[in-house]
Order: sequence, then structure tokens, then C-alpha cells
Amino acid sequence: MDDDLQHLAELIPPRGAPVRVLDDAGTGTWRVRASRVTVRLDLDARTVLRSTDTVPTLTPSPLDGVVLPLVEVRSCAVGEPLQLLVQDEQGRPATVRATKVRYLQPVDPEAVARKERHLRQLAAAVAAGSDSPDDRRAAVHFGATWAEVGEVHDISGVQAAARWKEQDREALARLRAARGETGGAAEPAS
Repeated sequence: MDDDLQHLAELIPPRGAPVRVLDDAGTGTWRVRASRVTVRLDLDARTVLRSTDTVPTLTPSPLDGVVLPLVEVRSCAVGEPLQLLVQDEQGRPATVRATKVRYLQPVDPEAVARKERHLRQLAAAVAAGSDSPDDRRAAVHFGATWAEVGEVHDISGVQAAARWKEQDREALARLRAARGETGGAAEPAS
């Protein structure tokens, strides 16, 4: 790994082996990206948080944004339909479903704290008249939006994304290639 990537590699942990199937015996918290929906599935707490894609032609589900008790994982495998049996707010059985699961991504329990730490370090660098691209990349990796990055630089999120999104993607792709990591990961929030 070249010196340019070494510091970034210390900030962003390597990916584990890709997970292609989740079931009731699983553990941890997962981001399940499926057709037209994203689900935060907490297998330890046995909860589901659903959100419909923000596409003007899609009508949100009444289950969106509500933490629902998970009853059973019926189907949650990459390339297959998603079916999670839950209880709605009145305790009635309901199903969170989607046509096809695109990927399963573990949610780092420390992601929010790591994002905030990297944003603070980036802000300190900017205040000192410098920049810290690795902290920016790590902040975005751990869930910072481009609006949050832009705020540090006193520009809009659109301007921040236009300025850094492509070069940051390239740096992360080089890091993954140097580590021998393959497979899809989630795009950072816009």
C-alpha cells in the first residue's frame, strides 16, 4: 500500500467477508438495501426501521420511520425478495417486503462517534488554514453528508460534493483495491 493510502487505511477499517444472507440466528445491526426501500435491521434488539426511497413516483409506506418489533426474518438474501414479519404500531402482524435485496451492510455501532470525530478534526484543520482529506473521506465513510462536510468549509453540500465526491470515491476505490476488497458498499448520503 502506498504512503498516500496508509493514513486513510488507519482511519477506515477493512471490510469483513461479504454477507449474502441474514436469518433469525444472525446478530448485529444491518443496512439492508433492497429495491425501492432501505431497512435498518437490528437482529440483537429484534427491530426493523424501514424507509422508502425518496423518488417522487414512490408513495411512502405507513411503516416508514417507525421502529417495529421483528417477529421473523422470512427472506433476506442478496438477489432474492425481502420479507420481514413485523408488528405494526397496533401490534398487528405486517410484512416489510421488497422485490430484491441488493446488498447487506453491517452497521458499525461506533459509526456516529467516528463520523463526529472526523468532522471535528476536519474543522480544526480548516480553521488552521489547511485541509484534511483523509478525515473528510473517513467522515463520509462513517455517514457524514456532503452538507455536513460543506458546513465545515462554509460552502453548500452541493458545492462540497462537486469539489470532492469523485476524487474521494477514487481514493476509497484505491484503498479497497490495495486491500483486495471487492463487492458493493453503500454510497454515502448526499
